[in-house]
Amino acid sequence: MTLTTSDFGVFHAAVHGGKKPFAWQQRLLEQIVRDKRWPRVLDLPTGVGKTTCIDIALFALALDADNQPGDRWCPRRIAMVVDRRIVVDQVAERGRELLRALMTRTDAIVVDVANRLRSLTRTGEEPLGVFTLRGGMPKDDGWARTPDQPLVIASTVDQVGSRMFMQGYGVSQGMKPVHAGLLANDTLLLLDEVHLSEPFRQTLEQLARLRGRFRDNGVKTRFSHAFLSATPGIVTEPPFSLLDEEKRADSPLGPRLQASKPVRIVEVDGRTALEKECAEQAKALLERHRTIAVVVNRVSSAGEIARQLTETLGDDATVTLLTGRMRPLDRDDVLRELRPAVQTGRERRSDLPKRVIVGTQSIEAGADFDFDALVTEAASLDSLRQRFGRVDRLGNYRNAEGVVVYDNRKTRKAELKQRGEKPSLADHDPIYGTALGETVTWLKREEKERPRKLKEELKKLKDEARKLKGEAKEHAEAQVASRAQLDFGVLALDVPTGDELTTLLAPKPNAPTLLPAYLDLWAQTSPPPSQVPDVSLWLHGPSAGPADVQVVWRADLSEEILQQGDVEAATCNVATVRPSSLEAMSLPFFTARAWLRGQPTTDTTDLGDTEGAGAAPERREEPNADGRPAFRWRGDESEIVYASSDNKSSLRPGDTIVVPASYGGIRSGCFDASSQGPVPDRAEQAELFARARPVLRLHPAVVEGLGLPLSLEEPDEARRQLHRAASNPEWPAWKRLWAEKLAKGRGSLVVSGQPSWTVLEGRRVPLPELRSVLQSEETLEDGIELTTDGDDSFHAGREVSLSEHSVDVEMFAREYAMHCGLGAWLAEHVALAAWLHDIGKADRRFQLMLRGGSEIEFFKNETPWAKSAMPPGAREAHRLAQQRSGYPPGARHEVQSLVMVERCLDELTSIVKRVDPQRRPDLDLVRHLIASHHGYCRPFAPVVLDDNPVDVSLLNHASVVFGAIDFPSTSSNHVLYRLDSPLGDRFWRLVEKYGWQELCWLEAILRLADHRASQKEQTREAGS
Repeated sequence: MTLTTSDFGVFHAAVHGGKKPFAWQQRLLEQIVRDKRWPRVLDLPTGVGKTTCIDIALFALALDADNQPGDRWCPRRIAMVVDRRIVVDQVAERGRELLRALMTRTDAIVVDVANRLRSLTRTGEEPLGVFTLRGGMPKDDGWARTPDQPLVIASTVDQVGSRMFMQGYGVSQGMKPVHAGLLANDTLLLLDEVHLSEPFRQTLEQLARLRGRFRDNGVKTRFSHAFLSATPGIVTEPPFSLLDEEKRADSPLGPRLQASKPVRIVEVDGRTALEKECAEQAKALLERHRTIAVVVNRVSSAGEIARQLTETLGDDATVTLLTGRMRPLDRDDVLRELRPAVQTGRERRSDLPKRVIVGTQSIEAGADFDFDALVTEAASLDSLRQRFGRVDRLGNYRNAEGVVVYDNRKTRKAELKQRGEKPSLADHDPIYGTALGETVTWLKREEKERPRKLKEELKKLKDEARKLKGEAKEHAEAQVASRAQLDFGVLALDVPTGDELTTLLAPKPNAPTLLPAYLDLWAQTSPPPSQVPDVSLWLHGPSAGPADVQVVWRADLSEEILQQGDVEAATCNVATVRPSSLEAMSLPFFTARAWLRGQPTTDTTDLGDTEGAGAAPERREEPNADGRPAFRWRGDESEIVYASSDNKSSLRPGDTIVVPASYGGIRSGCFDASSQGPVPDRAEQAELFARARPVLRLHPAVVEGLGLPLSLEEPDEARRQLHRAASNPEWPAWKRLWAEKLAKGRGSLVVSGQPSWTVLEGRRVPLPELRSVLQSEETLEDGIELTTDGDDSFHAGREVSLSEHSVDVEMFAREYAMHCGLGAWLAEHVALAAWLHDIGKADRRFQLMLRGGSEIEFFKNETPWAKSAMPPGAREAHRLAQQRSGYPPGARHEVQSLVMVERCLDELTSIVKRVDPQRRPDLDLVRHLIASHHGYCRPFAPVVLDDNPVDVSLLNHASVVFGAIDFPSTSSNHVLYRLDSPLGDRFWRLVEKYGWQELCWLEAILRLADHRASQKEQTREAGS
């Protein structure tokens, strides 16, 4: 069928239960399709449905599918980014709603859109992927599976920004270019609430100017960014905004824009008094409302207020604490129970239990909450407007009210004055600077002037009230008093402009100027330079704090293993179920370090719940203050670290650490450093939800924590017990499916230890089947089981010939390159590199290693292999195979591939010239793609001394497209690790020709082709 912009309303209604889009949403779609670009600024108030920008971008992408790949303009990855630790991810929920519709609805319009999206990606992929991009997790890159699948990504400035600039927080060095290539190309970046992210906004604008020099490189990036905000600040072009008729009271948006939200201001003196007052005001509001929110600026205050309310309210109301410091799976559990009381559009009933939700800045943006009333700590004007945007969102309640509690810090000012210091120092809030006090002063002035501004209206209301009697009169008088109060309704506040407004907004630091030299340094990912600029300066400004630490709790990682320094045992235990972001909590670096040391959280380690918040150590570094050990997860390069140490590895910003469940640290789903109780280990659930892989560690501590009476010694008996447990009606549907799949599985892995233990494995669950048992708020992400980046990457559990693997990768690479619009000439360069990338594996020693080091097995069958039959997790077997084979530790087969290719450049030139005889082939690009396909050689090869070199040859390496080539004997003693090797100069020539992120894009296409071909080869044997 023919699809046009006029069909968007039908599509929107079909997907969202008959709801038609607002007029501005239809206008925006028509504008971007007409202009083939997004407006730079979308000036839209909170509560008008900004998340529908996801639907608009996806529909535009479906329209663009009519064009040839090289002519397409619409990015296929849609990333909505906000500068907050995400608690409720409205964007991801919106994406999952769209995906469910595309997969299940039979409406003609939805089927057509789904088919168009499928046409953009490889056969067999779903029409859309939905991911929440959280803290970097080595070997956990589900969102980065393919370069051509349409994606909806919800994330934060830290996670997207660091990846775009090739410095992904927590991302392995090898995968940093892949993440940069994907996010900085073929991506629409919607920066929500841009007033919170001024440094990143500036950096994006600077990057766009720098990338302009590469417009003629033949790589169509299709990268676009747009800023969404009700307070956009200075703009360089007219913003897209609501029309006057769309704001009228009788318009569809009228009720939510015109809803009244009267507010009182209460002053207190001191932090303790503020926490007590917030609790008291919440209890008072509960007498008139059923769902109350309390929002404060610091996590510790939120925890204290929640504690006070829980103690005093008892069974009269349910108190829920929500902060950005939660594991996603814990958050899902909390929201599942909380949703009926807070979801926008819910039915408000008097018989529902009363609720108080205590939270932090994390619910200001991206949160689909609708409260009846709000108690909030004073903040900057923009933050307060965001918070009140979560009150009576649709304008249906009509009884909303709020209280702003302000700490005037009188005692603190007196102390400063007594010490001879400036009392005004107390007005510099560590989070909002002077804007907090200026905002309160302005609000008081507005509160005082409001009766005068509404003099005639209030007089009329009072006259009408005098005519009434009894309860009617009391109600009318209350309405008069409410109308005279300060009003935080969306359009009710007469917000100032210019310099006056600037003083009321949260501080907006400027980012340093983004210079090409910084991008040059970041582009060198392997090996990285000795000094690398901290990318956080360009994300959050000069006062930015260090990157967050991701913390994972595991029951099978004992304190004893860490205290003994047994890295091998820790790696074996953790690697059996690779850590997932679904089980990880994001903590500020200084908070994580203080917790490991056992030090209390103070004002300097708890500066709010925002990413990039500046912080400083609370005291001078103490010698030998190692604290408790943790396990830094970096795949094969993992190590044991301490909070800080002079002679041991120390915790670093951006780390992913795994700690014993016995360390405690979580209470009611939120981080609490004082909690000593063991933390539930959620690895099994995370593995199923993130990678659709059923596993169960038959480790005593794990099985006990899961509450399963299973046999630990007999895996078959454990499977029978799981089969019986799978019918337990009290279990959630996902857990019954998990047990059923494990009961039917046959795979297992023995983990060495004293004593050893077993991991049960089931077949990967098809995503539609898994999705069918999950609830709407439960997070499902299509993760990765097998990549090709790591020392065990060539152990796939199935032997795969080099010929088969080379052809598979060539096929994937060509198809990806064409889908991504590279054009035939560039696509063939990528495909040629894909076909040749592994020829260095023909090294006889490498072939022995794939056969467990056995000369006999190699004698039986000398066919060159690319993958061995050893399972990926059998680390001890891998190590023994390498030792027996004589293959040098750390040797890189891709560098040997490069050496072999150098002997056949004439043949390769002839092959590429078949595509376009008039163009000179770019064999520099082919050689670089081969050398870098594991993330190395950017720009130098690893130093590996081959004391016993051998000659490597490969005859009749054949491709249906490229023909056959004989690669003559070439010594393995290539010394390409030398600084004077051609690798470095070639890398910089290609950066100058294609661009920093553009070269990453070309690398990502080949590398993901390698990953997906490997996954296909692994599952082929399993019959999947």
